[in-house]
Amino acid sequence: MKYITARIRPEKVFHGYDSDRKIVTDELPNREFVEKVIKIDRILSFTENYIFIECPHNTVQTWEYEGGLADIKGRLREAGMLID
Repeated sequence: MKYITARIRPEKVFHGYDSDRKIVTDELPNREFVEKVIKIDRILSFTENYIFIECPHNTVQTWEYEGGLADIKGRLREAGMLID
């Protein structure tokens, strides 16, 4: 298993869609950034500000992270886990 560390704070939980095909989300309380060790297999994608994480019960969470996409890409590249 491979892991990456990041300073994150949870932002939203995506639960899927309702009967009208509208996405169902919950906003998470704004918290301080905390350091977290994240299993790479749970990561769906990165944007400049957010990590999209696969979670239990068929949910996805977005976490805001400190740093930026260039930093994350550099770290993944150094570990041999990014194809440019």
